Amino acid sequence: MIKEGEIFPNNKITLVSAEGNNEIETDKVLSKKKVILFGIPGAFSPTCNNDHLPSFVNKFSELKDKGVDNIICLSVNDQFVIKAWQGFNKVWDKDFLFIADGNCNVTKSLGMVLDCSGFGMGNRSNRYVMLIEDKVVKKLIIEENPGVCDLTNATEILKFL
Repeated sequence: MIKEGEIFPNNKITLVSAEGNNEIETDKVLSKKKVILFGIPGAFSPTCNNDHLPSFVNKFSELKDKGVDNIICLSVNDQFVIKAWQGFNKVWDKDFLFIADGNCNVTKSLGMVLDCSGFGMGNRSNRYVMLIEDKVVKKLIIEENPGVCDLTNATEILKFL
């Protein structure tokens, strides 16, 4: 599992944003930037949709005021589900990005795979939040219970900025 002080592993990703979908490498997204990246088990799932994503949408301006260049949500969903979820939640700011990790490649490279096969969801992402500066993980918080976002919401990560 990735740790604080380590470099975020470079991966080819599908980045979903207000401008559309873009295949790019994480190095290009994270280089020379201060980024908040949070991982969720699944778009439209209750905690992700009702609590986790809204915490970052509601605190977006505060995070930007603290020098954050981008806020990125990573989910083990395909790009079409992510785009629908983005539209459902009306998240259209160019600095609020989504990674569609449909094949779980980024999640595996981070050591953040969560086995949700007992719920019929297969492999998903653990619930976490990272502060990344120029590709280096400066802060990492992982939720012990992925059904809540008590430690990984925007208010909590703001304490470290």
